[in-house]
Amino acid sequence: MNSKLIAIMGAALLSASTLAIAQDSGTTVVPAGETAPAAAAPAAETGGAAAATATAAPAAADKAPEAAAAETAPASGDAEMASAEHMKPDAHPSKDTATEGNAPTEGDLGKNADPAGNPTYVVAPDGKVDWYAWRGYKKYMANCMQCHGPDGMGSSFAPNLAESLQDLTYYDYAGIVVGGQQNKWSAGNSVMPAWGEDPNVMCSLDSIYIYLRGRADGTIGRGEPKRIANNKEAQQEEYDCLGF
Repeated sequence: MNSKLIAIMGAALLSASTLAIAQDSGTTVVPAGETAPAAAAPAAETGGAAAATATAAPAAADKAPEAAAAETAPASGDAEMASAEHMKPDAHPSKDTATEGNAPTEGDLGKNADPAGNPTYVVAPDGKVDWYAWRGYKKYMANCMQCHGPDGMGSSFAPNLAESLQDLTYYDYAGIVVGGQQNKWSAGNSVMPAWGEDPNVMCSLDSIYIYLRGRADGTIGRGEPKRIANNKEAQQEEYDCLGF
């Protein structure tokens, strides 16, 4: 079962109990649906609000919110960076890139993952990106830009996601999107809605994360990136998830 469908299943569990607790308390919740890697380290408390995709331990819904929030992917301690010059991140990359590196390994349907298995991007020497990064831009603009601004740069309504990812792992990021959070970005009435039951977001969470990770790393520039090639199989998977 692919990560997007798993995330939707996790959302159904979270919406009954865990999501409500998360929105009331501001707790970051790791979504249910897949076992996080062993020896998971506690997620760092941050003020970022974001959108992304991920999975978590199947028993998360039965645990205290604090315990569920702690189940994140551990850092390997040996970041493996992509060797190509145009793939090298800037001085303040995303948290996953800083701890795990961004060296991509192609997996199912052409989706790339870093050494820890987190979704990542591929950028060609001419600046073109893989299909998932390109699709992430498209879905970000359709679902996230209204609050978080063009290119993930933030607005008066919501934070700069390129900066937020410096403190958020893939699992943190997904938990916030699925469960939402309140008053974490500012002390006022700051609310990140829960998108866990919206297929328009859930079916593209990995793509959105991949795009924003590239923005955070400084390897994907502003504006719509050109794609290296079309990916009909990945596009069909998204359509199937949406029920087309």
